[in-house]
Amino acid sequence: MRSALSKRDLERLLEALNEELATEGVKATLSLTGGTVMCLAFDARATTTNIDALFQPSVKVLDAALRVAAREGLSEHWLNDDVKAYVSDRGTFEPFRELSHLKILRASAKYMLAMKCLALRTGEGYQDEEDIRYLLRHLSVRRLDDAKRILASYYELAEYPPTALAVLEELLAAR
Repeated sequence: MRSALSKRDLERLLEALNEELATEGVKATLSLTGGTVMCLAFDARATTTNIDALFQPSVKVLDAALRVAAREGLSEHWLNDDVKAYVSDRGTFEPFRELSHLKILRASAKYMLAMKCLALRTGEGYQDEEDIRYLLRHLSVRRLDDAKRILASYYELAEYPPTALAVLEELLAAR
């Protein structure tokens, strides 16, 4: 089983998912988050390990994703909605791509920054800190107060782990 998915892999898998949905006559919406957005939309990294997304209709999309996984030799979790634990009711998604049976949205850059900070994982193998660094540059955020304002527009500041705020402070101090 593959562990790293490139931009090309991601695009091919989304096409395959669309084809599976088309065979069932199902129209679906996929709202991308995480490393997929960093890789596909921002070209901020070369690979990701899976596609984190919200999707509707969830059962139909998951069934189609399982068929793609079997055909492609992927983990059955290559497409997952584990990100539900980090979703904000104030989250913002933007149109990304429209296929025949799959409307694809992506988390906005500000929402991605908030989600990356909320779910921050540090240590070997995690790219969250690099993603946050990229998003700060992309959004031209230079001050901690500005970063906190963005974060607070999606989640209460008290919800963020202290590590995330410390990482933000460190990254912004180095600029």
